[in-house]
Amino acid sequence: MGKRDVISKLDKRMKSPGRRPNSGEITRKRLQQAALDLFWEKGYQSTTTRDVAASLGVQQASLYYHMKNKEDLLHGICYSSLLRVIEEVETAARRASNARDAIRQMTRAHLATTLEYQKEFSVALMECRELGADYRAEIEALWSRYFMFAYEVLDIAKTRGLVRNDIANKYIYTPLLSTLNWASLWYRPSSGLTVPELDALFNTVFFEGAAAFDCRRSRNIHAACGGLELLADPIGCVGSNETYARMLDTACALFARKGYFATSIREIADAMSIQKASLYYYISSKEDLIYEISKSAMEHLSANVQAALSQVSSPEERLYAFILSHVVSLLQHQNWHAAANEEITHSFSPARRREIVAMRDAYEVLARGILAEAQQAGILRSDISPKFLGLILLGMITNIYPWYQPGVDIPAADLALTLADVYVSGIVPRSLLE
Repeated sequence: MGKRDVISKLDKRMKSPGRRPNSGEITRKRLQQAALDLFWEKGYQSTTTRDVAASLGVQQASLYYHMKNKEDLLHGICYSSLLRVIEEVETAARRASNARDAIRQMTRAHLATTLEYQKEFSVALMECRELGADYRAEIEALWSRYFMFAYEVLDIAKTRGLVRNDIANKYIYTPLLSTLNWASLWYRPSSGLTVPELDALFNTVFFEGAAAFDCRRSRNIHAACGGLELLADPIGCVGSNETYARMLDTACALFARKGYFATSIREIADAMSIQKASLYYYISSKEDLIYEISKSAMEHLSANVQAALSQVSSPEERLYAFILSHVVSLLQHQNWHAAANEEITHSFSPARRREIVAMRDAYEVLARGILAEAQQAGILRSDISPKFLGLILLGMITNIYPWYQPGVDIPAADLALTLADVYVSGIVPRSLLE
């Protein structure tokens, strides 16, 4: 029997009406909760089994009666949280009245479940790649099950004319899922919206689009972006030492694939075919690398977007220029942004983290300003604040580096225009909205 079967049967036994969990099951739950709290607060790599034992007030050795190792605890969190979401989504879809309503119910169930179990799901998103290959394969199998189910529902909706059929399923549902997942990282009850209200905003934009009604699909997105020149300059420190630049590129590739904590300085040196000691001529610690990567990636993205915005003047053109330059710039240097975006939570010293967060906050302010201008010009709907229009847009166009495959997916510029179309116009055929 596989690990997931054991976990599933255990969950079912513990949920059985009238059944009281035994002491071993209760202890295992306490152990997982303690690990979850520590992973959330400190990060997986910074948490030791000694920390978990101390939080429970027990001896470290006694933990191993209930677990194999720390990775076993993380796997339990990742697997159970994702399985819970999938089961809720599948159940909601099967209760729907039609295929389009099924998509609507799926997004509602996904958002509600991930925010009800926000800590568990957020840890699963941030820390899943710390798992070994066998455990990761189980998580990836769950995601495959999710997408297969979602695509089947989309196919039915398209066949019945309930959803636009001019956009591939991957470019409809994956950006939506990215937006929903990102909400689990930023949403707080103090954000000004309840979960049902947030769900209503997400689904309004996803189905109907962010455009004002009389502007929906009346604009030619390709024409709005026509003639725009996008920068294709290298990322990193211009004029820097060649070895230093190569070190950053190598670190980016390893951090993007394995994660910051799982990558050692020795591995970076080995990948460059140089001595480990040689790297310390350029850096004093591994943190210097992720700091420079994150700072350079944010500066590069901002510079490219500003360069695109400087070429246009109307609010409509500025909106599309922002989306196009953002996506193209991000995917030109996919490893850099993957490393930078994945490692902000626990990798930096407090001062450096404040600096990077301030840069990101300034970028979000820029995005909201562009959206506010479009609202004032009557291009975007006025019933959703620029703050939430911006969070939806950035969730859709930023979290694409984990799934975009060069040479497999459509070119970056085409993807950007597709995402802009989905964001502005929604996925429901216009005839059904009139």
